[in-house]
Amino acid sequence: MRVAILCVSAGLVLCAALPADGRGRGFEDVINQVTLDEFHDYLRVLTGVDPVPGDPPHYLTNRYSFGTDIHIAGQWIHDMFSSFGLDASFHTYDASYGPNVIGEIVGTTRPEDIYIYCGHYDTYNGSNQDDAPGCDDNASGTAAAILAARILSQYEFEGTVRFIAFSGEEQWMVGSSAYAAASYYAGENIVAAINLDMFLHPGWDNQEPDPDYDLDIGGNDASQWIAQNLADKFATYTPIDFEVWNDDGFVSDQWGFWQYGYDAVGLIENSPWEIWGGSNDDYHHATDTMYNPDYDWDFAIHTIRGSMASLIDLAGIGMCPADVNGTGMVDIDDLFDVLGAWGTCDECPEDVNNDGLVDIDDVFDVLGAWGPCP
Repeated sequence: MRVAILCVSAGLVLCAALPADGRGRGFEDVINQVTLDEFHDYLRVLTGVDPVPGDPPHYLTNRYSFGTDIHIAGQWIHDMFSSFGLDASFHTYDASYGPNVIGEIVGTTRPEDIYIYCGHYDTYNGSNQDDAPGCDDNASGTAAAILAARILSQYEFEGTVRFIAFSGEEQWMVGSSAYAAASYYAGENIVAAINLDMFLHPGWDNQEPDPDYDLDIGGNDASQWIAQNLADKFATYTPIDFEVWNDDGFVSDQWGFWQYGYDAVGLIENSPWEIWGGSNDDYHHATDTMYNPDYDWDFAIHTIRGSMASLIDLAGIGMCPADVNGTGMVDIDDLFDVLGAWGTCDECPEDVNNDGLVDIDDVFDVLGAWGPCP
């Protein structure tokens, strides 16, 4: 990489090599880190194509809420969250079910505000529960949560971000309802939850009012502000069609949050009644595998990118703290602002790394981020 050399003098002499092209990151730079290869890597483990690492390795044949494999899958999800540097934990709400699995990034300035990105990882096949790969329903949402957690673990957020894989969804949102109840009685301020449940098989039969090939964004009355934020992000950052629904019967794990007064929305390939009516022939069947020829992978990747854009907007991603004066550019003015505020600092913008002290570390943070901000 070409570099420029900057030397300044203001009570000290400092020279540093700066990236010639700057390091500002916009939303697109963040969400475009979503790739099909990585998404497939997680799906392959969840659907039993590749094994869960171990001694011996284990191939998942189903993730039934009351089975053995869901505990193995849950431990693997926990290990993935932990490997990204997240605070990983289990929420065991009933010993007969697999646990909910949580990975958390604690917020920097308003950690009490919680933003959830989730999907359920249990599966169901009424004709043979021992063979329930559940790729669309709902390894897709679980893999999206793992993928988003890996990418967003690189960043800081104003609010706390939680990535959750729920169990018990197929038994009527048992895991998410138990989690929302526990959060409610603990006094937690869950500001917004974005739930992904089945988004590999868009398309229906041209019945009105639903367009033929779109993503459905469903919320209740109180959650329409999240749905509209999602709609804005999908329109801005993706080419796929979408439709916003206002319906408290739009069921999946977002429904569990509604029962305790939390705002949440669900993203899904078709409305629930269309899926129950036959829009996806592989729903709850052994043919719901990642090799299904009907699945639209481009649509899936755009679903993850658009929903991530909304999450990082709501949670307040800290992409440019080095822009001390808020001009959209990290430059000499920001550097001199830091030098001028040298010493202890209580929540001042010159304290770039937010450690309570304006010092040489903040100078280097400014120099390292030199260039345009998002």
